[in-house]
Amino acid sequence: MSLFLACAVVLLAGGAVAARLLLSTVTVRGGSMSPVLSDGDVLLVLRGRRRVRAGRIVVVRRPAPRTGWAGPAGTGWYVKRVAAAPGDPMPPWAPAGLPDRVPPGALVLLGEHPGSEDSKQWGLCPAELMYGVMLLRLSR
Repeated sequence: MSLFLACAVVLLAGGAVAARLLLSTVTVRGGSMSPVLSDGDVLLVLRGRRRVRAGRIVVVRRPAPRTGWAGPAGTGWYVKRVAAAPGDPMPPWAPAGLPDRVPPGALVLLGEHPGSEDSKQWGLCPAELMYGVMLLRLSR
């Protein structure tokens, strides 16, 4: 019986460590995702670029004020919806000069609020700047 208990403890500890490496919580700041998400909402986020596709809400590195996503990453995070993922058609509202389809390694992001700063201003977001994909809202 003690071997079973020891194995259970090891599995639980390993599961807790794995969960900490894969999952994170992020608190929404600002109103760019309203009415879907509000300032202060806490999100459970799956770290990494798994499960990214159009329609999912993601957390990405904030663009630099002068260079956007084209230059070095800014400080802080954005919570945005993926409007188009690699291989998807480029949305009609995307800035001029972009290809017809989203290239590999890039995302088109959109805030829910009309005044949101997103790919309309900053262009394509490099997928490498993505922190993770929202799994669910934990609190409102």
